[in-house]
Amino acid sequence: MAKKEEHHIDPDKIHLLKIEPVEVSIAELDNLVKDEEIDVKMAHLSAYNLEDKKFLLGLDIILKLPEREPIPMSRFRYNFHFKIDNLEMLYSMNEENKPVFKKIFGGTLAGISYSTLRGIIYEKTTQSSWGSLTLPVINPIKIMDTWIELE
Repeated sequence: MAKKEEHHIDPDKIHLLKIEPVEVSIAELDNLVKDEEIDVKMAHLSAYNLEDKKFLLGLDIILKLPEREPIPMSRFRYNFHFKIDNLEMLYSMNEENKPVFKKIFGGTLAGISYSTLRGIIYEKTTQSSWGSLTLPVINPIKIMDTWIELE
């Protein structure tokens, strides 16, 4: 039997503690969205507490209809609070004594968070003039390449 990799992601050790809405706004439209292009922008932020083994991943999704004037915008910004039982196994310290998390770990949390937020957006837009929006399935590692600039 193969030995498990030391940095293996164990789903049993990942606990989603809280889903926190930070900003939710859905623009009202004069008519329903049909076959229009929807511009989707996404960014993330992250924070951690190594001592408490907690990790926060925030996602910000902005939807725009560029073919309309003025351009309507809907925004869904949520923080996902996790507790990771084996967090100490999922990072190493750099030269500045700051943790550098494994890409597979960030991608795993991004995948959980994005999938959950897809469902939230679908539910919240079902009764809106946007109609039931289903965001595409994406590679969660790509989420980690986007950042929210803190104001």
